[in-house]
Amino acid sequence: MANGDFKSYLGLLCGFFSEYRTVLRHKSQRPPRLAMNYNRAFLVILGLYPNRCLLAKHSNYKRCNRLLLLNSASLLLPIMFAIHESTNVVDMGDDMAWMIGITLIVTKNLYFYWRANEIDEVIESLNYYETEVEPENVEIRRWQRLCYLVETTICSTLTCCMFLFNVAICVQPLFSDRDLPYHAVFPFGWHNSVEHPRSHMLIYIWQSLTSQFNLLSICQVDALGIHSILHTALNLKILCLEMQKLSKLQLTDSEFHAEFRRIIQFHQHLICTVQKNNRLFHGSFIAQMIASFALISMSTFEAMAAASDPKVAAKFLIFMFVTFVQLSYWCIAGTLVSTQSTYVAQAAFELKDWHTKSISIQRNILFMISRSQKPLLYEAKPFPPFTLATYSIILQQCYRILALLREAM
Repeated sequence: MANGDFKSYLGLLCGFFSEYRTVLRHKSQRPPRLAMNYNRAFLVILGLYPNRCLLAKHSNYKRCNRLLLLNSASLLLPIMFAIHESTNVVDMGDDMAWMIGITLIVTKNLYFYWRANEIDEVIESLNYYETEVEPENVEIRRWQRLCYLVETTICSTLTCCMFLFNVAICVQPLFSDRDLPYHAVFPFGWHNSVEHPRSHMLIYIWQSLTSQFNLLSICQVDALGIHSILHTALNLKILCLEMQKLSKLQLTDSEFHAEFRRIIQFHQHLICTVQKNNRLFHGSFIAQMIASFALISMSTFEAMAAASDPKVAAKFLIFMFVTFVQLSYWCIAGTLVSTQSTYVAQAAFELKDWHTKSISIQRNILFMISRSQKPLLYEAKPFPPFTLATYSIILQQCYRILALLREAM
């Protein structure tokens, strides 16, 4: 699908619910494709995925992509210019929270602008083994179906939540003294609803549409990145199931050796895929860590500072909840990979009577056991990996900063 055109990606999205219902209704149904293909198609429709095939078939796609990136980033500048108008800690915290969030979105969109072709290669790498396994293997097909349903259900739910979140942002002026969804300053006082009602209305519409665009883009960008991690965990699970199946077969040493070499090659393929992902998304991972830490700390503190105003406090609590969900999804996916990668060693050790095999087979099995002792991690050094342990550390540090700020007040 990496060589598709705009119409083929649009057709893929239009057929999503039909494919989803088919997989949901038939328990024996194998997923028609990786869920990441839907995320990629959504990004193509948004104009944020300029891979070489699209650029070759649609000459104006790159221009549209740059204009959309510029429009997303332009939402940030008026908020930066308005921060000096903040009269208290709560208003300043509100502006800074939006600035951090928009900066994270723009950063991740830029990474897809630079790395779209390499992301296509990652998707093909993760799809490699799932298409090679035997289709009649019920256990593997069950895990593939479960992964597909989890990914597509969560992604669809989050996409719907992004619409509701944007509605909550855009209706703020109806329940507060603010004129626009985002506190912003424009030249010649265009943001003033009394002096320039028409320009104010245009700015209101522009902020609302750009906000929705940014929220949809970050939802799909994060979903594609997280699903690449989940599919790594799925492939590691399939690897263990293949070794369990190999243990049950009655094979000669030469046949066993040939099958086990195939499994070793796939294991090395997965290790290389993880390393490639870490290089590919290094800056994006760092931006995610920094932004999550800053947003959780700031939104929690602002919610407590605005305790006297329930509406403002509720807004920061929603912000905090959204950041928690985002970081939790990343860390849970990373934990699945790190734990599942160590199960490979156990699966290799449990191969039936492997100690009676030839010396070369025993050496290969011991090599795999040794290599699997070191868990595979999605990380951006020098920051810690995406695991639940890191999630716990971030929460602890946020609590310490929060306690310090409360004492300072």
